[in-house]
Amino acid sequence: MSRVAYQPDIAAALDAARWEAFRNGDFYRTDDLPQALTMTEEEFAEWLVDDSGPLAEPEARPLWRAVRAGEPRDPDTLRFIQPESGTHSVIDMESVSDVPDMFAVAPAPGELLDSLFGTRTPSTDAVAEVAATGGLDLRDRWYGTYVIGYRDTTPEAIFFVGHSGD
Repeated sequence: MSRVAYQPDIAAALDAARWEAFRNGDFYRTDDLPQALTMTEEEFAEWLVDDSGPLAEPEARPLWRAVRAGEPRDPDTLRFIQPESGTHSVIDMESVSDVPDMFAVAPAPGELLDSLFGTRTPSTDAVAEVAATGGLDLRDRWYGTYVIGYRDTTPEAIFFVGHSGD
C-alpha cells in the first residue's frame, strides 16, 4: 500500500507515490536478468528473442544496456530491468484507468466503498485501516486500485493498493 497527499490529478499522485517508493527503497529488487551481465549485447538480444519471442526484439538491446548500467536512477528504469518479477510495489503501476487494466490503477467501485465504509467519502483513517488489513486488495496481480480518504468532506489522501510480481 502507498499513501500520498490528495491532489486532483490522480496520475500525478501515482507518479509521486512511485517516486516515494523508489526513494525510500520500498520495493523488491532482484537481478532478474543475470544473462545481461554474462553475454554480449548481441548474444543477449538473440537469447531474449529466443526465450520471449519476437515481440521482445525492440526492447532487447535497451534492456541489456539498462541492466549493465547498474543501479537504476528512476522508477521506470527499475521496473524496466525487472520485467519478470516486478518490484512488488506501486512502481509497477504505469497509469490511471477508469476500469481495471493491467499495470494501471483504477478507482475502487462505489458499491464496495458503500459496503466497507457506509459512504463513498470514507475517512482517511478508515481507509488506512482497511487497506492495512488487505481489505482493498480487489484485483489480480499487476492490477491496482486507488481510494481517496477524506477529512470531514475534504479529500485528504490517496491510497494505492494491489499486488504485483511473483
